[in-house]
Amino acid sequence: MASSKRLMTFELLDRMSMLISGAKTIPLINKITLDKEEFTSLMRRLEETIPPDLQSARAIIDQEERILSDSKKIAEETTASASKEAQTTISNAQTQADTLVTDAQNRANETIRTATDQANAMVADAQARASAMISDAQARAQQMVAESEIVARAQAEAQELLESAHRDCEEYTARAHDAVNQLLEQADMNLSQHLDALRATRDQFANQ
Repeated sequence: MASSKRLMTFELLDRMSMLISGAKTIPLINKITLDKEEFTSLMRRLEETIPPDLQSARAIIDQEERILSDSKKIAEETTASASKEAQTTISNAQTQADTLVTDAQNRANETIRTATDQANAMVADAQARASAMISDAQARAQQMVAESEIVARAQAEAQELLESAHRDCEEYTARAHDAVNQLLEQADMNLSQHLDALRATRDQFANQ
């Protein structure tokens, strides 16, 4: 029985081959014309000669193809969902990073403004104190010089007062500069801390 079906299969294949070989060619488009009913009849008869185990195999292959198609569809949907979620995460991270940068810049600018104002105030105060001391020393020196009997002593004291005033001025100026440096160092440290926090946040999002 199986041998007879195999012979019939080859016979049907030969007839289909002859049908194709004897078909008319359509000019210019390189196609042929076939008798649809006859070719369809041969196809159906050929399918009847296929052994049951091959038909089962074909069914299994069809099922595998459906499974592969479903798996591919699920994979594509999963990939699309993951990509969308990743884009959302990246967008949120970018927004948060921009907010952190803006906040750090605002804090740094505020710290610098505060430090600058304090430094300017201290320098102005030191200069005012120094000017007042110099003016007082000059006034006292002039008063002492005006008295003829103590001209020499007045000149010496006046010089000493002037030198003392200059020393005090330099001391106040040095203190003011030290205070300014401390404020600027604190501002720089605060800015570095904000930048370090920003870099840590950026690295955290980059590693996700």
